[in-house]
Amino acid sequence: MKCKFLDEKCYEFHEKDSGEQCFLCSANSQHLFTVRQLSSMKMVHLCGECMVNNSSEYLLDNTRPWEGDKGSSR
Repeated sequence: MKCKFLDEKCYEFHEKDSGEQCFLCSANSQHLFTVRQLSSMKMVHLCGECMVNNSSEYLLDNTRPWEGDKGSSR
C-alpha cells in the first residue's frame, strides 16, 4: 500500500509485513488493522484477534486513509 502524503517515512511499513495477511499469525483475514509496532515504530497489518491479544505491543494509528484491496474507507 502506498501513502499519498509527503510524510511517508513516518508511516513506513515493516519489511516483513505483506499487507495480504496478519503480520503475527499469517491469517488471511478480510479485516486487517493497520497498526504501529512499538518496538520498530513501523506499520504492520494485524487481524482482530492478534491485535487484542498483543495490544501492549501495537498502537492503533489510523490517522489517515490507506488504499488497498482488502477494504475501503468510503
